Amino acid sequence: MGTPLVDLLIAQGVEVTALCRTDASARDLRERGALAVRGDLDAPGAWQGHVAGADVVFHAASPGIAPPLRGRQMRRLERLAAQGALAVSDAAAPGATLVMASCGLGDGTGPLRIAHPALAAEAALAGPSTRVVRLPWVYGPGGFIRDLARGLQMRRVRIVGPGGNHLALVGARDAAAALVAAAAAPPGRYAAVEDDRPTQTELVHHLCAGRGALRPDHLPPGIAALSMGGVLVEAMLADQAVPGDPPPGFVHAQRWRDDLLGALVA
Repeated sequence: MGTPLVDLLIAQGVEVTALCRTDASARDLRERGALAVRGDLDAPGAWQGHVAGADVVFHAASPGIAPPLRGRQMRRLERLAAQGALAVSDAAAPGATLVMASCGLGDGTGPLRIAHPALAAEAALAGPSTRVVRLPWVYGPGGFIRDLARGLQMRRVRIVGPGGNHLALVGARDAAAALVAAAAAPPGRYAAVEDDRPTQTELVHHLCAGRGALRPDHLPPGIAALSMGGVLVEAMLADQAVPGDPPPGFVHAQRWRDDLLGALVA
């Protein structure tokens, strides 16, 4: 989501400073017109001074998540995410607007009990000037949906369980637009999710058709958990919904039925 967010802000004439972890990311950001600052939220550095000088701070970073995803790993990632969010909050100038991309797939309660590092960061960043935008699975040139499509092409992915549960989606460009809209909205918690939620099977078949891949069979959840981890299997099996209203002024420009396949290679 970082790249679409940078592109959108620059297109609006905003002066953007972006934190990046690698030299390759820094080169890409400079080419897009941003001031790139190398660093990591885990370590103090020059990035803190840039945060202190910003009128609006967008926090869309989270620790990398890779299967197999199990409870102990998630708890470690949650601690790292909370520490990073606190570092951002501490570095920000008093009164600066803080906008955070959070996870809309669960809150630790209810039918979908999955915790998530972004939720830990959301709790750490809570404050009177914070706007939170909860997001479901984001489709774009990176992330889980792109990895799912690649796995289907290589015949390494199967449908988990019956496949009739609904998955919540939003495009990466729409997610970025929701964050920008939230910056101009009153503090609070918002959500950005498409109304049309495909079933797990429908999404997999859509990806297979677009990528010329064979449709996979179904994998029992217990077997899937061996390679994916129980946390990710829980997320894949749940009938997902993201409660909450979108930020004022935000309108969806992407629809997964029309835009998902193109977004994965944008």
